[in-house]
Formats: sequence, C-alpha cells, structure tokens
Amino acid sequence: MTEHSIHETFLGRDITFADTVYDALVIGSGAAGYNAAVNLYDRGARNIAIITENRLAGASRNTGSDKQTYYKVACSGADDSCRKMAATLFSGGSMDGDIALCEAAHSLEAFFHLTAAGVAFPHNRYGEFAGYQTDHDPARRASSTGPYTSRLMTERLEAEAQRREIAVINHTQAVKLLVDRSANRAYGLLCLENRERFAVYFAKNIVFATGGPAGIYRDTVYPPSQFGASGLLVREGAAFANVTEWQYGIGSTGFRWNLSGSYQQVMPRYVSIDPDGGEREFLWDYFSGAESLSRAVFLKGYQWPFSPERMADEGSSLIDSAVYIERHIRGRRVYLDFTKNHRLFDISKIDPAAREYLGRSNALGDTPLERLLRLNPAAYQLYQSHNIDLAKDYLEIDVLPQHHNGGAMVNIWWETSIGHLFTIGECAGTHGVKRPGGSALNAGQVGGIRAAKYIAASLDSDRYFENGGAAERALAAIRQFETELVSSGGREPVNALRRLREINSSCAAFLRSLETVERGIAAIGEIEPATAANDIGALLRFDETRLFSLLLLHSIDFYIQQGGRSRGSCLILAKPVDSGSIETELQQAPEIDQRFSGSVLVSRYDPLAARFEQSFRPVRPIPDGEMWFETVWHEYSSGTIFNKE
Repeated sequence: MTEHSIHETFLGRDITFADTVYDALVIGSGAAGYNAAVNLYDRGARNIAIITENRLAGASRNTGSDKQTYYKVACSGADDSCRKMAATLFSGGSMDGDIALCEAAHSLEAFFHLTAAGVAFPHNRYGEFAGYQTDHDPARRASSTGPYTSRLMTERLEAEAQRREIAVINHTQAVKLLVDRSANRAYGLLCLENRERFAVYFAKNIVFATGGPAGIYRDTVYPPSQFGASGLLVREGAAFANVTEWQYGIGSTGFRWNLSGSYQQVMPRYVSIDPDGGEREFLWDYFSGAESLSRAVFLKGYQWPFSPERMADEGSSLIDSAVYIERHIRGRRVYLDFTKNHRLFDISKIDPAAREYLGRSNALGDTPLERLLRLNPAAYQLYQSHNIDLAKDYLEIDVLPQHHNGGAMVNIWWETSIGHLFTIGECAGTHGVKRPGGSALNAGQVGGIRAAKYIAASLDSDRYFENGGAAERALAAIRQFETELVSSGGREPVNALRRLREINSSCAAFLRSLETVERGIAAIGEIEPATAANDIGALLRFDETRLFSLLLLHSIDFYIQQGGRSRGSCLILAKPVDSGSIETELQQAPEIDQRFSGSVLVSRYDPLAARFEQSFRPVRPIPDGEMWFETVWHEYSSGTIFNKE
C-alpha cells in the first residue's frame, strides 16, 4: 500500500498511515489478547501485531481475588465431561448453548496451554490437578495459582509472545474502528499514539481483547488502569448480547479488590461507623442469630456476586443489601474488621459447614485474622503490600461492579455481527445471566483459540485489499467522525467523564428502577463535552464511554418496560433508587424473573439512524451430542467446520 504518503490531519493532529496490511491486529495486552496472538502465530499467521494503550495496564495484570479462579472441566476426582460443563454454563440462563459447548470443549486445551507456558496450577505428585468448588459449580472444577492468577497468565503468555517476536505497539489508544458497511467488515483502526498524533492501521482481521467497560462507573472494584473500549464497537453498530448483565459484590474501596473466598470464609466482623465515630455491628439487624449470620458470611466467600435469589431465608446476598443501606441510606461508613469476632461469636456454634471447612483446612483460629493467616496467608499479604494491615486496620467496603457478563454478541468463532471483527475476553458477551466463578478466565482463553483457528483458516481466501481504496474509505470515515465530535461544546472532557460515571453508578449498578434509569438517560443527554481540549485522549474516551453508557441504560429501560424483574446480579426496585425509601424492598425477597432465561437480550446502536434498538431472541441450544469419528474426520480435514452457519 502507498496511501501512507497522503498528509492528513484529525482534530488538528497529523495522521500517518501504516504501510502494510496486517493479517490480524490484536487490541489489548491482557491474558486474552496475548493468548490470541500466540495462537495466531502458532497457526501460521505471521504478519500480526498487538496494539495496547499501556502494556502494564488492564484488569488481567492488575486484579484478582483471594485465590483467583480458573474454571475448566474437572481433571480428577469427579465424573465430569465437556458436555456436563456446557450444561452448567448453559443453565445460568440467556447463554447460547453452542458457545457453552465451545467454552467447555476447549477448556482443558486452554488450561494445558497455560501450564505449558509456565502457569503453575497446583497438582499432586502424580500429576492430578486439584479442584475446588466455586459459585454455581457442581463439580469442583475450579483451580487457582493464588490471588494473581490472571496476572501470572498474562506474564507467561507475554513471554510466549516475546519468544515468537510478535510486535507490540505500545502507548497506542484505539479510538475508531474502520468498517466498510457495504461489505459488512472491519478493515482497520484509527489510533492515537503517545497521546500526540494519529495513525491508521489496516488489517484483514481485528481481535478486540480490551476487557470490560470498567470506565463507565465511578464506584468500582475494577483497577484504575482498566477502561475498556466497548463504545468503539457500539459506534459502528455491532450487536451486543445481554449488555444489562454484570456481577456486583462486596469490595474494598481504597485499594480496589473484591472480597470473596477466604476473606469471607474466615467470618470477619461487619461494622459501620457514623460521622461522630459511633460503631455498631449492623448485621444483627438482618439475621436471627449467630449461626445464621455466620452461615451467610461464610457462604459469601463462595457466593460473592450479589444475587436477588440469595436474599430469601437469610441468604448471603442480604449482606450486600445491609451494606448498601448502612452506607448509602443511613450515611455510615462500612468496614470489615479482621481483628476480632462478632459479639456472641462462638467457634463451636457456627454453621456446621463453615466449621467443617475451616477444620479440614486447619484454620479454626480464635479471630478472623488468625483464621485468615492459617487458611490463606497470601490474602493477608496482598493488603499488606498495599499498606493496609488487616491485623490492625479496618477495611472500608461497598457493593461494587467487578465483571461484565454481557458484551459484543459473537458466533461460535467469536466473530461479531461485523465481519472480520472478533471480540474475546470480557468485551465478548458469552456468559448470560449467571456463571460459575472463574469461567471468565476460561472464556477469554477459549475465545482466543477459536478466533485464531478461524482467522488462520481464512487468510488465503481474503482478497479484500487487492481492490485498493482502503485509504480513501478510511479518510471519509475519519472526516465524518471528526464532524460528529466537534458538533457540540461545553465542559472539559475530564469533568464530563466524571459526571457520566456518577450517573452510571447511581442508576445502572446493582439497584435499578425504571424512573431512575430514565432520569439517567436524560442526564447523559445534558452532558456537553468540549469541542477541543488539550487532552484529546480524554475527549475520545468520553465519546465512546457515553455511547456505551447510553446503550446500557436504554437496554435496562427496555428490559424493565418489557416486564423484566430482578435476576442475575441486579435488583429491580419499584421506587427510585435515590428516593431514600427503599429499605423495605432491600430487606425482602424479591420476585425473581425466569421468563427471559431462554432468551438473549440483543442491543445495538444504529449509526445511520442514530438510535438504540433492543429485542429478544431465543438462545441457541447446546448442539446434539452424537459424534461419529469418520464424519468429524472428514469435516475437519476438508475445513468445512469453518463454514458459517
């Protein structure tokens, strides 16, 4: 290509054009992105590169839990199969069965790819990989390397990419997808390099591995380095699946971390403190006695995500409601205290399941801290490394978003509704309403394998760039984008983004109501970003975050308007979230919505009509289980497995 010689500008900055067409560009340098790049290389795609805004940023490298979980088919100690795992994934509701089968069928391939790369999942002397039970898991399929499983995955896969000399284009923010609407395919990217100048990259295939849209919330457990870029997909009209579905749960607010697993299983004390310093153990207002309270706190380790189904019968999610009431309605700060037990606590009278678990783990200490140090000392050391000593410091908490279960809708090769555009990891909407803990890490690895296989199989037949004209199409799209960006004026983009996050945290978190959501939509419409700014990156980030936020809020509005009620990790309220009169609703078991569990909520922005569209479609079932080797051999050898259905 020679288009790179054309001198053009965008928002007053020069644009350069890459002088090559990549076979594939991977956007994002987390565990999903590196895995996709390595798999592309190993399947013969050599002209590839990774584009990343910051190689050391993102959720994979900077987040975790007490023992961050990887979910797969059980390797030992259980009668398991990929069909059984697929059934578990599918049972969460609103998940396509063929996607569930793919994630299950490739789970061990992905797992052993990681172990071969040096990710040290624990096994016994005979080579059996141990498993434990996580939430929504019937078969002890979970494994872990400790608090930083995804960080270790990222580091080891990065080393594999370096060994293959895969190029990494760092300090480069993707700001617009280039899509040929007449051909319904992606063909390039407009990027901001070093926050100074723009560059256009052309590619036969683009793999988005940019993580979840963490940047839409003010109050969050996502690491500060995680923003996401799902709004770029919204702008180009990509279809989204179950965009309304997230996971919310208890996390620390200073150092952002989700407080699951060991942090709850050792049964810390929940306390709230008023502005005058008055302290109280508020959970006694919600539970009938010491045994039911200890059971709920202990189970919060397995059942970290808030679930309206777990509010009944003094369930574990009643704790989330209590934390919200204390913090946001009564105006008290809420903490976990590991230094001493709740009043009336008696280790011999706690819930039998909790006592058995701690006993078998040799963790029946006298205080929550002693139990934590015996059960999982790395969990204590994690906070200590961030200047928080759980031996003496209270840990401030809130109910916070941690993972997006929805995302761009994909087929069984993780290709979106836009051809040659793939999404993997958290930005792909493969999970449905509920999922087993740790299945997200598996989904990100499997998505990379699937996309790489499909891309490698189709490279030789792709003739799109032979006809020329890519630069002209790109410039026309960029000019239109520039016109839209500078069509309004107002506050600086940093302040506009702050306001946007406030709105989302107040009306699109785990508590939702029709009136509050519709007020949020109107409030976003009143935000005016700057026409020009010194921080062009912030201006562009605001634009894509605004689009995704509107897609989310319009989808929540549609769901409620269709009669949707509480499900997954959100509670639909009759009264406005900010009315101050919702305490009764937060303490009662809600009506759980099962009507839409067999449907996928499809959402998209129509860029030509500038409107948001929503609909329901039936989930695709798990494919038939019958396999005949000779038939599979023929389909595999001939390449017909890659035919689009």
